[in-house]
Amino acid sequence: MLKDGILVFIGGGIGAAVRELLMLGVANLPGGFPMPIFIANMAAALLIGILSALTITGGLIGSGGKLLLTTGIMGGLSTFSSFIWGTHQMLANPPEQATAIVYLELSMVAGFLFVELGLRLGGRLRSEGNATKV
Repeated sequence: MLKDGILVFIGGGIGAAVRELLMLGVANLPGGFPMPIFIANMAAALLIGILSALTITGGLIGSGGKLLLTTGIMGGLSTFSSFIWGTHQMLANPPEQATAIVYLELSMVAGFLFVELGLRLGGRLRSEGNATKV
């Protein structure tokens, strides 16, 4: 159990560091659209789909790898609280309200589609056996 917690802790730190690099390196779009958070969340959605497909019973990633990669890294990379807070701030600013609605809807739809795409890609990797168990 302690080992599991350490794996999540290490992965979470890695994911949060990657997210912070995105925050520092990617600018918001005109109108206040929070592009760094959007990219982080969409990347995490795609990758968690891939990784989840690879962890299906008897998959290519074991339980320790799943904790490190999906719960840890993807959990640290994606950020629901920043997503909601950014949307709230845009909704509170009348010139950015339309952007907020687009951001909210696009994040939900694109996030779902990226998870689906990730599941399909991961399923292909799993069936081809191109990876070794982590």
